[in-house]
Amino acid sequence: MAKMVEATDPHATWATMGRAKLIKIFLSGLVVGILTYALYVVLERFVFDPILCREGVALARCETKDDFAAGLALLLGSMGGLVLLVRQLVYRPIMALLGVVVSLWGVFALVAALPWFVALIIIALLFGVAYTLFSWLVQPTSLYVSLAVVVVVAALARLVMTV
Repeated sequence: MAKMVEATDPHATWATMGRAKLIKIFLSGLVVGILTYALYVVLERFVFDPILCREGVALARCETKDDFAAGLALLLGSMGGLVLLVRQLVYRPIMALLGVVVSLWGVFALVAALPWFVALIIIALLFGVAYTLFSWLVQPTSLYVSLAVVVVVAALARLVMTV
């Protein structure tokens, strides 16, 4: 019996990502955001604070504990995020993750003054939106178009976060 193969337009790849796949990617981003925030809190309070803020240690080292915790939490959370993006069959998952990490690099400093539950909700939503956005932006068949769009959007996100 013959199989019917439907040809798709390779330049219409943005149209191939269905609503269900986008929702799954958003939920994966929410999970990664929650886990990354939890990692940040644990690393900051129980690892870097005791190590860098002991008596007799320079004050400059203690001021950087938040940066160390945020960077390490983002990197560890991104490893889990990569697994989730690969399981969702996202095209170019590493490029999507690089866009997420670059655009959300200083996000923990922005929510540091908020109560933890508000910060958790904001972080989770930001990660969910970022994962969905960058997973969608890497879909064009041209690597150069994907790379250019990811770089521009990540740069715009960095500009917004520094203002």
